[in-house]
Amino acid sequence: MIAAIIEQDHDAGREFFADIGNATQPAWEGRADGMAAFANLWERHGITLDRAVAPHLSAVPQLRTDLDALLTQQRLVVERARDLVRRASGRDADGRWLTDFEGLKALFDDQCQRESSHLLPVIRDRVPPEEVAEMTRAARALREQRRG
Repeated sequence: MIAAIIEQDHDAGREFFADIGNATQPAWEGRADGMAAFANLWERHGITLDRAVAPHLSAVPQLRTDLDALLTQQRLVVERARDLVRRASGRDADGRWLTDFEGLKALFDDQCQRESSHLLPVIRDRVPPEEVAEMTRAARALREQRRG
């Protein structure tokens, strides 16, 4: 089910943040690799929301506004994660990497909370089962394309 795919992305993202945040000092290459993997995950998450979920929810104007805001936030999370990847290679030259990492984690946590409290209940409670199945098939197909 599409809700489970979304929740799996949330769990995987939390694992990345835990691994990166708990890395021994200094661990810049590992942090860069982990953050790059997270950015790829969250980019894939955004594609899933945009191409598999949004088309089925666009008939509800308020929900479309909420989804647009979530997609904007998702793109910001990816942008900031990619910035941290770039900056990790400089070994925290500006001394703000960990501070910005914590800010990114807060932004990510907020997005997960908003998806869990606004988007997932609508999918579970208001979307017909055949549309949920179609969203799930579309999400799986998109993920297979990205792997191939």
